[in-house]
Amino acid sequence: MRILQQHLDFIEYEPIAKEISAAEDIPDKKKQRYEEIVALFISVEPGDDDEVAKKAVEGTRSFLEKLKVKRIIIYPYAHLSSNLARPKDALEVLKTMERLAKEAGLETYRAPFGWNKAFQIKVKGHPLAEQSRVYSNAAPAPSEKKEGTPAPERKPQHEMTEEQLFARMRKSDFAGLPETDHRIIGERLDLFSFQETSPGMVYWHNKGLKLRNLLIEFMRGELAKGGYVEISTPALVGNALWKVSGHWDHYKQNLFLTSMGEEEFGLKPMNCPPTMLYYRTRRWSFRELPLRVSCFDPLYRNELSGVASGLFRVKSFSQDDAHVFATEEQVEGEVKAMIDLMDGVFKIFGLEYKLNLSTMPDDHMGTREFWEKAEGTLARVVEAKGLKYKVKEKDGAFYGPKIDVDIKDSMGREWQNSTIQLDYQLPQRFKLTYAGSDGKEHTPVVIHRAILGSLERFIGVYLEHVQGRLPVWIAPVQVRVLPVSDETKGYAEKVAQALAEHGIRLERDFASGTIGGKIRDAQLQKVPYMLVIGSKEEQAGSVAVRARDGDVRYGVKLDDFIAEVGEKVRAYG
Repeated sequence: MRILQQHLDFIEYEPIAKEISAAEDIPDKKKQRYEEIVALFISVEPGDDDEVAKKAVEGTRSFLEKLKVKRIIIYPYAHLSSNLARPKDALEVLKTMERLAKEAGLETYRAPFGWNKAFQIKVKGHPLAEQSRVYSNAAPAPSEKKEGTPAPERKPQHEMTEEQLFARMRKSDFAGLPETDHRIIGERLDLFSFQETSPGMVYWHNKGLKLRNLLIEFMRGELAKGGYVEISTPALVGNALWKVSGHWDHYKQNLFLTSMGEEEFGLKPMNCPPTMLYYRTRRWSFRELPLRVSCFDPLYRNELSGVASGLFRVKSFSQDDAHVFATEEQVEGEVKAMIDLMDGVFKIFGLEYKLNLSTMPDDHMGTREFWEKAEGTLARVVEAKGLKYKVKEKDGAFYGPKIDVDIKDSMGREWQNSTIQLDYQLPQRFKLTYAGSDGKEHTPVVIHRAILGSLERFIGVYLEHVQGRLPVWIAPVQVRVLPVSDETKGYAEKVAQALAEHGIRLERDFASGTIGGKIRDAQLQKVPYMLVIGSKEEQAGSVAVRARDGDVRYGVKLDDFIAEVGEKVRAYG
């Protein structure tokens, strides 16, 4: 059994239609909504029985005790496994879980089995809000083995043949999704794909990788204005680091673990601990602070995720991550600058946002005194900016309180992306210091922050926000050059070369076919501009400009068009 358990502000779902013939009958197909609840998204696998159900409920109870929550919803979710139990068996296991949970005193709900459901959730922002679990009847692997004893052969639970693999690669996994879904948009615009061989990880295609890189370069430009330096650290880090930082105790289950010799290592799920080591490479003076350090390295989190959520939940991703090392006196000014940066960035993307102040969770490091001090600092900055905020009790990171930011898309949905976290704990655990004006050693304060957050998640949100119609400045293809006939291909190539020399991202559609068909294809690909090149344009040394929205201008001088695109890029238009 595979479970993704999430602490939610709310879950809302509506049964649409039976997805399988074995779907259970339900009396009520109305939309259901539950607030302040833990959702158990569950895939039942062959061999799961009452004993496995009992283990899962006991594990859930332990999780709920940490959160001080007693309300759950059991939600059948076949996307977490490719090795599913028979529907009849799966339903019985879920009913057993429901009964055991109620007997354990939990307020328990269960979503209907075998139905296609439209649903919406909002996950809380604290470290324990999302956890993945696997339960089975298999005996746990021993932690140690005797010298000379060979390790037992591990048989894969689900092994695909080569024929099955390639059949899956040819089949779209997004059948039945609405046209507004970023997975459909990304597939049609040839931006990315997901493959069985790398579950929960993105295959970036050429245009999608351009989009991702453009986002990174945009943020690098914004950070350069703020005096940030950029670093990169190894993806594989010895587990001693995670133990010093506290992540071993609070985050071990989400680490990808391996070993080299007798030493254990983990793929880094976040940049903070390695950035602490960067700070320790030299002695710093108060005159050199604040030190603003950015990092765009790939991160890896072993969570149940993948194609079912597209870019919203992946095992490998990158953030526009940064850590600022500051003196106590500098903290409020730095947090204010981060809010200003965030505000400017979201205005460029046309996104509205609101702020939440997340306070000390039950599972935390450090004294209440430090937490109250940090929470007060964040509240003062937000209030001084004249911004409203909502307090989210016990939703802070285990090392410090934070400002969480929810952005609103064009459909009115809210997504949590940005975060600003105030941290007094990690600097102490890593024994970070700087030389103060009094000649003594002092401990800096660290501010963790991400503006776009996960680039993958932001791209998914933004694609749905603009429905694939990316603005000119960030569109991976800004112009498609379309010659009307073979006779005008020579001039069309000169136009394309001139565009390329000015840094304009373009595609050439010089294949045979009608100009109407080429225009329709470019419009389906959401290309901002189409340059139609006929004999009149060649004779006049001009281009016909067709915009994505259907507006057409004839006789446009090429230099004027190049200047127009350049102005849109400079104005983020």
